[in-house]
Amino acid sequence: MRWIVLLLTCFSLAARAGEADLLVYKVQEPGVENYFSRILVTPTRLRMDEGSDTGGYTIYDRKTGLIFNVDTEEETVIVFEPPSLQPTPPESMKLDIQTQVEKKAPQVEGKQPVSVRLLANEKVCRELLVIDNGMADAIAALRELYKALARVQYPTAHMPGNDMSDCELSEFVYAPQRAWEHGLPLWDVMGEKRRLLVDFRRHYTVPEEMFQVPESYERVVPPPLEGN
Repeated sequence: MRWIVLLLTCFSLAARAGEADLLVYKVQEPGVENYFSRILVTPTRLRMDEGSDTGGYTIYDRKTGLIFNVDTEEETVIVFEPPSLQPTPPESMKLDIQTQVEKKAPQVEGKQPVSVRLLANEKVCRELLVIDNGMADAIAALRELYKALARVQYPTAHMPGNDMSDCELSEFVYAPQRAWEHGLPLWDVMGEKRRLLVDFRRHYTVPEEMFQVPESYERVVPPPLEGN
């Protein structure tokens, strides 16, 4: 009986397991200790956390477009419903991208790294080193997420007291997908914030429960904001 129970338990755990693409970045920014940003992507959902299975996390539902910020300590979920209209850069904002193959850099997975510079009104906003590889679905999901976040952020971008720079407006509101259009970022520098890729895997086994939003948590839906 003991072995039968053990086998049934293992079968139950396996039935709840799935596969996801995994990206892990080490993040450095002023004023806080270094931390990790873990990204797990399936065809229907994206999870972003700091590497803990039990701490707070963000879920992006790729089918509905909803974003869930889950606080496991307070047992609350903030639900964001992004508007449908995608912001576009104003005529006064000129966006440029500069790329260069780094021929002297060591190859990664047999690919030559490419440096990418993202500019807004001739100012360098972000610098990346990327490779073209098979993590296409994870990269696509990140483009979807950041475009959705831009739709949430847009109404507050020009409110009184919100003094965002051209770079901040381009990266968070008008062109947030630019950082994910050229391949997998190996490192990513935006201002004083730096991210270094430390792990990436395809077909990573992960419990399906990690992509769930607890039904018992209190849900908070922020009211829609009006902006320019």
